[in-house]
Amino acid sequence: MDDKKRRRALTDADRLMIRKRNQTHPPTQQKELVDWFTATTGHLINQSQISKILGPNYDFLDDVHTRKDMREMKGKSRSSAGDWPELEGALFEWQQRMEQKKAIITGEILKTKAKQLWEALPQYDDVDMPKWSNGWLEGFKKRYKIKEYVQHGEAGSAQTDTPDNIAQMERVRQLCTEYEEKDILNMDETGLNWKRTPDRTLATKSYSGTKKSKDRITIALTSNADGSEKFLAWVISKSENPRCFKKINRNNLRIIYRFNKSKWMTGLICEEYLQWLNNKVRDEGRKVLLLMDNFSGHELAVQLVGGLQGLSNVRIEWLPPNTTSEWQPMDQGIIASFKLQYRRQWIAFMLREYEAGKNPQKTVNLLKAIQWTRVAWETSVTQECIKRCWWKSTLIKKPIESAEDIVVDDSIAERIELRDQIAQLPIENPLSLDEFLTPEDETVVDDDSDIFTSVVEHYSTDKPGQEEQSSDEEEEVEEVDTAKALKAIETVKLWKLQKGDSQDLQALDRVEREITRYKSDSAHQTTIFRFFKPK
Repeated sequence: MDDKKRRRALTDADRLMIRKRNQTHPPTQQKELVDWFTATTGHLINQSQISKILGPNYDFLDDVHTRKDMREMKGKSRSSAGDWPELEGALFEWQQRMEQKKAIITGEILKTKAKQLWEALPQYDDVDMPKWSNGWLEGFKKRYKIKEYVQHGEAGSAQTDTPDNIAQMERVRQLCTEYEEKDILNMDETGLNWKRTPDRTLATKSYSGTKKSKDRITIALTSNADGSEKFLAWVISKSENPRCFKKINRNNLRIIYRFNKSKWMTGLICEEYLQWLNNKVRDEGRKVLLLMDNFSGHELAVQLVGGLQGLSNVRIEWLPPNTTSEWQPMDQGIIASFKLQYRRQWIAFMLREYEAGKNPQKTVNLLKAIQWTRVAWETSVTQECIKRCWWKSTLIKKPIESAEDIVVDDSIAERIELRDQIAQLPIENPLSLDEFLTPEDETVVDDDSDIFTSVVEHYSTDKPGQEEQSSDEEEEVEEVDTAKALKAIETVKLWKLQKGDSQDLQALDRVEREITRYKSDSAHQTTIFRFFKPK
């Protein structure tokens, strides 16, 4: 019975995932791909299917095509995927994002946008442009199940007091009563300019106009309603292999790292997130309710997983559109608390570097930003803060004994401490604390130009033989010498004995034993190699 539940028709997204896995992690046997796919998606597949997927019939799914492949593809008919899968995938994502903005999308607009995307995607530079005929348009709509592609009416900002939104929110509240609070989740993204300083002059120069900061990343945070569980943060940056990640075991970062040129939560990354969450709670024997806003990347991902109830253990429900500032728990203070804790660590680092005669803008790197992200989220955003934000959202009823008004911001002392630290920095014209902690340009919104740019960047592939120019100016992280690591542990333990307390000494002892064991094993391995070395 379980096998039947877990079997479903394969999609091109599944086939693409398998082909990419085969390219990046070549297996010794195809059975390894079978096991990997089942573990990743929770769905069964057999070795015969793997063989067909890796065969030439699905070459068109690969991200990179040679010019010869492009010309050959042009003459082949594939009603299931279309002649130009990357172009149509980009067009569909653009259409979905614009539809969520209530934009009027006609057939002529789709054909015009297809032409613009073709001209913007570098993989089609030397390929003759197709004729965007009505026949192609009808095929495109059929392939992507676009039944209603014209939006009538005027786009407007929804309010929390409109009848439709009130009714939708009441349905969501009622649905929440069917789950335990530990199984009601909210996920939302925020931008984070991880190198932003509280210098008003520098901020004005770096972030004026519409230009996005190159140091901006996207962070997706998920928590449950009673604050008992904070899921791993997802961090989306630009580089697949940042220089500062070299020699780093990414499994130890305790975040999930993804990348694309736009540093955006795309539909495909969000789909992967949803599959990851479903697998996690399924393995725990749980069924959960996930609440999200209707950001375009979310909408596309939900379609890709089969709809709001397309997953086995995660039911998805939309919050009313354009009401997240009032009704989304993450926006009631959880993200603000995370940013306060992140920027406290960043300012403390700046002070240490200035005291050492160094420029923190030069010594900070993405690895440190990710470490601060983990600490801020895992250990600093409190369970009490999360619970209060859920109460404030009105999705969860406040306990009767908590009759007083809900006060989310209990971090006054930390804000004062941060303000005092900023005052010690060599800055003549500092930003106000609120401007520094929650800058407007870190809000994730579906801007028309951003949508087109992010779609193009996500679906672009380099020409054969052309390597992407790295804009990562950070230096590689120096590998830590084992002897220095042991010395550092001894120093910290001595400081604890002289000026601290006994708390965490056992943890330091465990780290010391781990380093000593590594040193001993390395020395033993070196001796073996020397013994067998040919004379």
